Amino acid sequence: MKNISILGAGWLGNPLALQLNSNGHQLKVSTTTPEKISFFNENGIESFIVNVGSNPETDNLDNLLTDTDILIITIPPGRTQKVEDNYVDKIKAVVPFIEKHGVKNVIYTSSTTVYLSLEGNVNEETPIVPVSEMDQQIFEIENLLLNNQNFNATILRLGGLIGEDRHPVHFIVRKDIVTEANNPVNMVHRTDIIRFVEKIIENEIPNDVFNIVAPVNLNRRDFYTQEANKLGLSPLPKFTDNPNADMRKVSGEKISKKYGIDYLYLLD
Repeated sequence: MKNISILGAGWLGNPLALQLNSNGHQLKVSTTTPEKISFFNENGIESFIVNVGSNPETDNLDNLLTDTDILIITIPPGRTQKVEDNYVDKIKAVVPFIEKHGVKNVIYTSSTTVYLSLEGNVNEETPIVPVSEMDQQIFEIENLLLNNQNFNATILRLGGLIGEDRHPVHFIVRKDIVTEANNPVNMVHRTDIIRFVEKIIENEIPNDVFNIVAPVNLNRRDFYTQEANKLGLSPLPKFTDNPNADMRKVSGEKISKKYGIDYLYLLD
């Protein structure tokens, strides 16, 4: 049994907390939604309101991180980032609390968008050249955590997120045309993410980077057609190819090999 705190119990952090709690771990979580406090309490999970920023609630962060063996940070960047709402500053504000409470292990859910400027097959050893402001911030946070000598940090670069209640095909079928249909697919199901996090927690937390991306060999046209057929969605949009497509295909093989488990979802 380990004492685990999750900073950001949202779309991923919420079911992750429930799963780890059912595995016998002691869980504490943060949320920005007061209505969730009673839900977590009913499930035997301590919860605290924390709005991470340049002036986080010190008492609640202290309560969250006291006696924590592993901190899991699942705070996603916003879809748009204003100058006064810097994502790096949000995570930086938490680091002194991690150090203060002697938390020795951190897991941070990053994103494969850091590979956005690249082409062809990419993996964790591929040099990163972030181009957008958001990707630069994510990459900066990765290095901020990896280079901190006070704790081990595992960086999980997640592909496009899919779950029972979240599937981009619902958006796709509402479009008239889907361009670049011959591009590869870099996605992962929430259940597989949780399975890999469970496995990491069972072992020593490595100071390392892992992609979590399902081995989908279909292009966007074939993948979305397959998924729409599974869900009985129609009509399908018109798909058009990019004649110069050489988009990145992200490998999620490293984490699968290290922990000896395979992806179960989104397979061809």
